[in-house]
Amino acid sequence: MKKNKIFVTLMIFLLLLTSHSNRASAMGISSQCGILMEQSTGRVLYEKCPNDQMYIASITKILTTIVAIENADLDAWVEVSENVTQQVGSALYLTLGDQVKLIDLLYGLMLRSGNDAAMAIAEFVGEDEEGFVKMMNEKAQEIGMTNSVFQNPSGLDETTYNLSTAKDMALVMQYAMNNPIFREITGTKTHKATTKNGTTYVWNNKHKLVTGYYDYAIGGKTGFTKQARRTLVTSARKDEMELIVVTLKAGDDWNDHMSLFNYGFDHYEVKTLMTPGEIHVENRELKDKLYIEKQVDVVVAKDGSEKVTTDLSLYEKAKGKEVGQLKVFIDEQLVQEIPVYKAIEPKVEKQSWFEKVVNWFTGAVSF
Repeated sequence: MKKNKIFVTLMIFLLLLTSHSNRASAMGISSQCGILMEQSTGRVLYEKCPNDQMYIASITKILTTIVAIENADLDAWVEVSENVTQQVGSALYLTLGDQVKLIDLLYGLMLRSGNDAAMAIAEFVGEDEEGFVKMMNEKAQEIGMTNSVFQNPSGLDETTYNLSTAKDMALVMQYAMNNPIFREITGTKTHKATTKNGTTYVWNNKHKLVTGYYDYAIGGKTGFTKQARRTLVTSARKDEMELIVVTLKAGDDWNDHMSLFNYGFDHYEVKTLMTPGEIHVENRELKDKLYIEKQVDVVVAKDGSEKVTTDLSLYEKAKGKEVGQLKVFIDEQLVQEIPVYKAIEPKVEKQSWFEKVVNWFTGAVSF
């Protein structure tokens, strides 16, 4: 009996140790900085110096790609200039004077990290590199990348440089993954392109997690320079949950990403708090019918340890049809603010007695 008791105690200890080691492995990443973010809500599930500004290398090209997608005809032919062929580092080895469709350049940019592709895109979409970089910085500010500075479309840092943070790069990946064209490009394993002169290129994705190392990976971008060292962005999806991992200056980024993803998938889940439509508030009378337009999802710990609460905050003065916000809290921490709208009742025109009598005779209304 004593042996059985010792065995059970040992098993419980091993289970606790295993559980702790899974969490510890997620917390002990090799990268200098990193973040784990949930796609739909933007909730941060793990962070390590998320706001430290660092060189980011070719993960810059996530922003380059989404700016191009939103601002140009993707079927347009782009001519390769001499400046394009002179770009250093990783390249598609484009030929001077040849013409490549913009959509194909974006595949080459994301899959093979072509710095020549980055410059060709910048010259076409922004008219020159300076114009395109201005567009990049404007988009970064729009997304909320408050700690980022971009000086080129590729991520090279020898004469110019790009600085960002793990959090900012998670934000741009979250934004970009909402675009179906970007999502298709970044998740592609192999792309074949033919130029106007008939040259054929076949580009294989450099991102090992996307090409088969990790079953749930659906997109991302690699990066490396001597100053930035290894940088990596990855998106992964399992069941209803989609996660983003960013690591900067990594020692073992592939394993860092898989460890963080496994931690997120194992410990968290997505739950729908409210669906679009009229909202009701407990213990509170509302004189107007109020509604929300979007589904409200929350990401919570699977073990039920986190408490989700909501609070309706109405404005003193309506902003158009928006009259307030529905605030969502997890353990008293504000995680979402959803616009609340007032339902506008259809206006019914009053009729005079004469009009009612006429309508009654014509059969339009009955008394």
